[in-house]
Amino acid sequence: MGLPVSAAYLALALEKEITINDITLRERNIADLHLPTGKLIASDAIVFMDPLPFKLKMPTGTFPVILSIAHIAEDQRVAFARIRFRDTVPVTWKMLSVEGEPPGKLQEGDIFGYGVDSGTGCFIDASAAKVFDEKLTSDPNYFENLLDAIERTYVNTWGWLDLPFGKGNLVAFSSGFGDGFYATYAGFDADGKLAVVVTDFAVVPSKAE
Repeated sequence: MGLPVSAAYLALALEKEITINDITLRERNIADLHLPTGKLIASDAIVFMDPLPFKLKMPTGTFPVILSIAHIAEDQRVAFARIRFRDTVPVTWKMLSVEGEPPGKLQEGDIFGYGVDSGTGCFIDASAAKVFDEKLTSDPNYFENLLDAIERTYVNTWGWLDLPFGKGNLVAFSSGFGDGFYATYAGFDADGKLAVVVTDFAVVPSKAE
């Protein structure tokens, strides 16, 4: 089964600046993500319901998180969020699935992904997610701190935050036009090495590449 979007579409997430029809994408480097175990989780950052890491093991270390901001008239939206692992060009792409997700269950055009109910997605290492979850469990009002942190970086109409948890951190960001179900893709370079991971927030029409 092929990907639901083209490689050319996913490559838009890597551009420093590009205009497609009436949408201009500009990149914004927001934070460094610490991955002490390489077990990456992408999920809703506020409605944090025991998310599972991706099956694909990521490199360990510290890597930049870069957003692709879509400028649409007077509006701004996070179109893509990516983690850059290598300064190489992806030549192949794979849609990521989480541990325990049975292979081959998708129909043509369907996606693996995560649901967003808070208008906010994130990247986090599994070890940091455990600490984060314990904090949310022990302090039911802690999510208000998250909202306050996002508000401090807010512009029309997106924000982000970077908070430490254990040896890792939570890097969260507004998700496109808000709630939805969003896929994450891994891009591999000509040497077969993981170059980038990209979450697509379905802001740019998939036929616009």
